[in-house]
Amino acid sequence: MTENARMGGLLLQFLPFFVLVALGWGATRRGWLPLAGIPALNVFVLYFGLPALLFRLGASGALWQPGLGGLALVYGVVGLTITAGAMAWAWRGGLSRLDGGLAALATTFPNTGFLGLPLLTGLLGPQAAGPVAVTIVVDVLLFSSLCLAWAGVGAGPLRSAARNPLLWSMAAGLVCWALGCSWPSPVDQTLGLLAQSATPTALFTLGAILARAQMNAASAPEAASGRAPLWVPTLLKLLLHPALVWLAGQGAWALGVPVTSEGLVALTLAAALPAASNVSMLAERLGGGSAVVARIIWWTTVLALPTLGWWAQALTTP
Repeated sequence: MTENARMGGLLLQFLPFFVLVALGWGATRRGWLPLAGIPALNVFVLYFGLPALLFRLGASGALWQPGLGGLALVYGVVGLTITAGAMAWAWRGGLSRLDGGLAALATTFPNTGFLGLPLLTGLLGPQAAGPVAVTIVVDVLLFSSLCLAWAGVGAGPLRSAARNPLLWSMAAGLVCWALGCSWPSPVDQTLGLLAQSATPTALFTLGAILARAQMNAASAPEAASGRAPLWVPTLLKLLLHPALVWLAGQGAWALGVPVTSEGLVALTLAAALPAASNVSMLAERLGGGSAVVARIIWWTTVLALPTLGWWAQALTTP
C-alpha cells in the first residue's frame, strides 16, 4: 500500500468522528439545538456516558499497563514546556494574567475526553486507554492547577478538578479490577449502554460547544487576543506538543525509563489532539479569555483532521 493510500485510509477512519462533531456544530448554528440545551448534553457526557466508558475500561484492566509511570513523566515534562511557551506567547501578546492562563491551558490540554478516548481506542484498540488516561490525570491535576494559579484564580476551580468524574470513574474501575469485582447482568448492561452512548454524544456535544464558543467569540471585540497571533498556539498544540512527546519518549527509553513503544504512540497521538473544549466553558464561567480561547479551540479542531492523520501515518507505519 502506498503512503498516499494509507493516509487516505486513516483520514477515512477518522472522518466519522469529525462528521459527528460537524453535525453538532451545524445543528447548533442552525438553531435546531438551542444553546440552553448544551449544558444538559454536557452533563450527560461528563457524568454518565464517559464515566461509564472509563469505569468499564478500568474494570477490564485496560487502564493498567506496564510503563504508564514513564509515560506520565514524559507527558508532564513536555507539558510544562508547552505551558511555558504558551504563557510567554500570551505575555508578549499583551494578554492579561487571567486570559493568558486560560489560553495556555487551552494550548496544553488536549481534548482527550470528548474526542481522544473514542478516536484513539477506535484506531489503536483498548490498549490506548491507559496512555489516554495518563494524559487526563496529568492535565486535570497538574496543568489545570498550574494555569489557573497563573491566572490568579482561587481554589474553587481547583476543587472542581479534584472532583472530576472522569478521574473518579477511572479510579473506581481500577479498584474493581484489582479486587476482581463482579456485578449482576442488568448492571453491566446498563453500564454498557451508557458507555456505547458516550462516543456519539460526546462528539455531537463537542460540535455544539464549538459552535457556541464561535458564536460568543464573534460577538466579542476582535482585539480580545491583543497582539498575540493565534497561529502560535495552534502550531504549539498540533505540531510541537506531539513532536516533543515523541522525542522525549525516545530519550526516556534510551535512558532506561520503562516506556513501551505502543504506549508512546498512543501518548503522542493524544498530545496531537486539538484543544479541550471544556476550557471555553471555564473561561466563560470565570469571565475572561473566552474569545481567544474559543478561537484556539476552533482552529485546532478544524486543522486536527489532517494533522492527526499525518501523525497517525508517521507513527503507525511499519
